[in-house]
Amino acid sequence: MSDERRVAARAALRGAEYGPLWVKARRRLERNGLSLEGTPLRLDGLDLAQRPAIAGLLGTSAAGDKPLSVRLENLDGRLRRGAAAVGLVEWLEALDGPIRNRPAERAGAQAERETSWSRTEAHPMLVERGELRAWIAEVRRSGAATRMAGSVSAGAELASRVLDVVAVLPASHITLAQLGAQLTGDAHALDRDRALGRLVDSALRAISAVADEESDTGTRGEVTSVGGANDWRRRWARQGVICDDLSVSTLVLNLPTSGTDLIAAVLSDHASCGEPVRLTLRQLAEAELGIKKGTLVRICENPSVVAHAATTLEGDSAPLVCVEGQPNTAVLRLLDLLTADGAVFAYHGDFDWGGLRIAKAIIDRYDVNPWRFGVDDYLAAAPSGTLTLGPPATGVAAPWSPGLVEAMTAHNVAIHEEQVLDHLLADLTTR
Repeated sequence: MSDERRVAARAALRGAEYGPLWVKARRRLERNGLSLEGTPLRLDGLDLAQRPAIAGLLGTSAAGDKPLSVRLENLDGRLRRGAAAVGLVEWLEALDGPIRNRPAERAGAQAERETSWSRTEAHPMLVERGELRAWIAEVRRSGAATRMAGSVSAGAELASRVLDVVAVLPASHITLAQLGAQLTGDAHALDRDRALGRLVDSALRAISAVADEESDTGTRGEVTSVGGANDWRRRWARQGVICDDLSVSTLVLNLPTSGTDLIAAVLSDHASCGEPVRLTLRQLAEAELGIKKGTLVRICENPSVVAHAATTLEGDSAPLVCVEGQPNTAVLRLLDLLTADGAVFAYHGDFDWGGLRIAKAIIDRYDVNPWRFGVDDYLAAAPSGTLTLGPPATGVAAPWSPGLVEAMTAHNVAIHEEQVLDHLLADLTTR
């Protein structure tokens, strides 16, 4: 057979009328690992040019309107024996490039996953911290690390680096930037917007979840949720790592300190004028307050209580600390310092489901007494309520006041601190 005839035959096979055949043949070969065996292809919807051209190539009749049936092994044989003298696979690759072997790709990817993840799953931390075994299984199953890192092997390596970070925790009052620099050479590696930082936080949530379950059965724990920046800081703080000691603060009024350091002086100066003061976590890190043992410090949830107490009572207000919703690390640091000095606490918050969760966490951690925050107090205020409460959140409880959850469910109204402000201010007049 002359080269001219072979070239002409192959040029003819490039005609648009053969397009549907080549497309379907390529797809079948990609799916079945380039095997010519299997069920016949069905070609339907062919136009008046395509049907006779393809039927002629196959050596079948173009008559009728039934779909044409194509066995790839037969098509391969006719191409080899014909003027084009080329096998089907060779021809399709000449037309549009190499044919993908999808089964082989899947097998290769699975082998890569097994090899990459087997090293990660042998990490010593998965033996030491049982709660991380479920975490690593979910990270692998969900593909989270792979998406963050861009490939299976890089994802497994990223997960392994997370376990390297967890291995040095808890730390001893180190900043997040210092920890990142020590472990990776990059002070920002553990930031919230970095892949490593996000995945480490995911692991810390798994660790925190176990700690929180333990706190429900008697071990004190911190207020923890999956949510925003405050929760992120708390998870790191639980591990002895300070994320940002300047942007988190706590609001206080009239704390009677006897310490001699700068922070004690700041508190004393503000208390002498009856003015609230904000203290950052940085300021509280090494503070020595010198609160007299047995001093009653009242705790509220909302800053409006502090504002009204400062405005109406000024220097005559009893000591007051505001948690401002979910307590941040600065609030917890202050309460830790006050506890160490022997202060006693009384807590009031909003009568809503979020308020009960905050109260329970604080009362459990610090053995706080409720302050006008029991079932009788709610029932007395309920007639003034206008905001619908809705059904209780899963797991909400108020063990300091049996019947409170049931009463709130029955009356279905929220009572915020501002609605009982007169009673709170009356108590604050007694130092």
